[in-house]
Amino acid sequence: MTISEQELEIFSRQLILKEFDEKTFNYIQKQHVIIIGMGGIGCAVAQYLLTTGIKILTLIDNDKIQKSNLNRQILYSIHHVGKAKVKVAKKILNGINPECKIKTIFQKINGKNIKKYLYKPSLVIDATDNWHTMNLINKFCVKQSIPLISTSVIGFDGQVILFKNIKENHLCLNCIYPNKNEPNLPRCESIGVIGTAAGLTGLIAAQTTINFFTKHIIKNILIIISSKSMKISHINVKKNSGCINNSNKS
Repeated sequence: MTISEQELEIFSRQLILKEFDEKTFNYIQKQHVIIIGMGGIGCAVAQYLLTTGIKILTLIDNDKIQKSNLNRQILYSIHHVGKAKVKVAKKILNGINPECKIKTIFQKINGKNIKKYLYKPSLVIDATDNWHTMNLINKFCVKQSIPLISTSVIGFDGQVILFKNIKENHLCLNCIYPNKNEPNLPRCESIGVIGTAAGLTGLIAAQTTINFFTKHIIKNILIIISSKSMKISHINVKKNSGCINNSNKS
């Protein structure tokens, strides 16, 4: 196995599992995942990906840490207030696996820089929870055939969905939410959010990523997480032939 002695110790319990043989684990370690948004979901998903063998990460966020972030953004502490989220996250994650390769981008994704920053990843995780940015990322990943995991959280509830973005079998965010303009959605700053809901959503997104790379895929499922009721529901979703991002529509 090409894994180092140090990593062999770090991942020793996971490598006992038959699903993570040498070939599979080496494959996972070569995958490049981009996480956009290092808030409550982004922190959890980054930490769990790193601790399951993903070691090539790009973290994108233009925010600095505030005290109001600390109830759910688990990579940060009171001592990090005022610092860039991506820089602190990289330092903390490097402490888990010093052999990881983490790139940080202290910028907000927009139409001008998205092509530069989302260049040929293995998979993108959208943890921005901002409709305009979510639409922008979704459209780009569809066009470039980049697998995308879209996530969101509010109150006690979270959502996770994987879009494989196969050209011949279109299904994307706009198939499910066909809104051309930003809808009037509730936000965490007005409705509130519990930290465990963000954590559960990030955890499910991380496991969805690992499942995708190990070929254990639940097809075309919107995963609904309710931390209050302790329920995880699956909603079957279908492509929309009238989707604005469907290049095959008539």
